[in-house]
Amino acid sequence: MLREDIERFNEWWFTGKIRKELALPFKRHVLSKILESLQDRQVLIIVGLRRVGKTTLLYQTIEKLLEKEEPIKILYFSFEESSFEIKEVLSFYEKHVLKKPFEEIGKVYVFFDEVQYAKNWSSAIKQFYDLYPNIKFFISGSSSLLLSKEAFEKLAGRFFILEVKPLTFLEFLEMRGIEFKEEYIYSRRIEAYFLDYLRKAGFPEIVNWENETKIAEYIRNSVIDKIILKDIPLLFKTKDIVLMEKLVKIILSNPGSMINVNSLSRDLGESKITVSNYLKFLEASLLVRSLSNFRPSTLSSSRKLKKFYPATPSLTFSYSKEIFEKNLGLMLETYVVNSLDAKYYFRKGKKEIDIILSKDSRIIPIEVKESVDEKDVEKFSRLIREFGTEKGFMITLSQKFEEKEINVIPAYLLEKYF
Repeated sequence: MLREDIERFNEWWFTGKIRKELALPFKRHVLSKILESLQDRQVLIIVGLRRVGKTTLLYQTIEKLLEKEEPIKILYFSFEESSFEIKEVLSFYEKHVLKKPFEEIGKVYVFFDEVQYAKNWSSAIKQFYDLYPNIKFFISGSSSLLLSKEAFEKLAGRFFILEVKPLTFLEFLEMRGIEFKEEYIYSRRIEAYFLDYLRKAGFPEIVNWENETKIAEYIRNSVIDKIILKDIPLLFKTKDIVLMEKLVKIILSNPGSMINVNSLSRDLGESKITVSNYLKFLEASLLVRSLSNFRPSTLSSSRKLKKFYPATPSLTFSYSKEIFEKNLGLMLETYVVNSLDAKYYFRKGKKEIDIILSKDSRIIPIEVKESVDEKDVEKFSRLIREFGTEKGFMITLSQKFEEKEINVIPAYLLEKYF
């Protein structure tokens, strides 16, 4: 059985090449970072939300290696549907494929996919990493769940971590064969592409799909349900699937809402610690993210009343097309929060700023609205002056202009500004 699985995963041992349907022709921008790590001694740990293309990136890296390396010196194995352990796989590979001890074979490249499903994976990787400096490990997981405290401690100093984020808007256009031209900046055409992107945001496999029902089903079944029903219960031993589903429903239907754990736990009839832990599990799965309230006077943040967002607007679309279409401003806010990897918002009394970005020792206030008028700009100008910063951004669906310290830009230009 192990032989069958290994040979099925590693057909290049027999053909000398990898099929194009595995190493797809479109190359995500993050691939260059993976290729740069080929010469590093450290393990490269690749994490990311489900279905963002991590496995394809591994196959594309293998495709590049096959240009100069012996095929049998490249091993790939996925643990998602396997009960085998890492030591079993590596021992079989050494004895029956390489037919020489690892220390005598030269450089070997090992790719382990969905490694969080392998029992005691971090201990096994540490053992082989320490014993055989000639083995270069690439390991992937569908979330940051695989970096538990125990795994982190075992592999300390032995790994680099790379997060594969959902597909960007520019990558979405590239996959569609659309060149972003300057004349598109003010056109309805680019706006239509961007709205289509928000519905499918992040997932390469559905870029060219048109059927909205199938798009929503794909995201629910392949991403949300897999995380709620499989990933989190397996890794955190959670049993209350109903509670997990309720929390996901709250966040997906109310992006950017402030969650008071005390009152929410009372409403749900659950303990505060249970609700708090389940929210942490959802964040660790990369299905949602939270923002803390920024405190400029102490350069810190308050732990109270975090704002929660889905990882992409498409998660809300998969839950409810009606909520998605009626709350476009919140969908834009969700997109901006995740694209900028935001960590803070600001709220004090009646004063509130959607996002506080800390970049290169600068504090950048950002407000996100579907559209803005003169009063909105004037109000935000006063707010950022009180906040003590020189410049702020207002992100909209399609407006673009600059007024004093405020730069108003459409969300589809975000990658060009940040």
